[in-house]
Amino acid sequence: MIFGKKDKDGNIAVNIMLNEGIPNWMGGSNVRLDLDDSNSQLRIESRINKKYPPALLKYSQLTAAEVVTEQEIRTKSKSVVGRAVIGGLLLGSLGATIGGISGIGSKQKISEKQYLVINYISSVDSEPKVLSFEIVGATLHLSDFIIALKSKLPAPNPELATPYL
Repeated sequence: MIFGKKDKDGNIAVNIMLNEGIPNWMGGSNVRLDLDDSNSQLRIESRINKKYPPALLKYSQLTAAEVVTEQEIRTKSKSVVGRAVIGGLLLGSLGATIGGISGIGSKQKISEKQYLVINYISSVDSEPKVLSFEIVGATLHLSDFIIALKSKLPAPNPELATPYL
């Protein structure tokens, strides 16, 4: 259990809810993300269902991490660009889900959900992948975690950057 910013091993950690992105894991699962600096990896562990082995991502696989709101996802999904990019982040099916939901029901706004979206390159097929986590009321110390996580991202490759026109 996390009482401060760090877990029992001294790693910066946060409790959050998995939305999607880990094969065979159920969305809505309570998970713990921790930055395992001794192994240079992001570790994702189920907090309740211990049948899932921890999911591990090397820091070198990470490409982006950002907090986005439903409103940003809806706005981008209705734009000409489509739902694929918000500030350089791929949203995966989260964009389609939120975009589709935004056209249903009344226009009364009750609450705005926030998501932590992490992009990475798969070690299996070298394809870009997306992890999304819903930020819930019990998500403590998230801003400290995001700052630490972003500091682990590899420097962007200038050869891959799109030149300004």
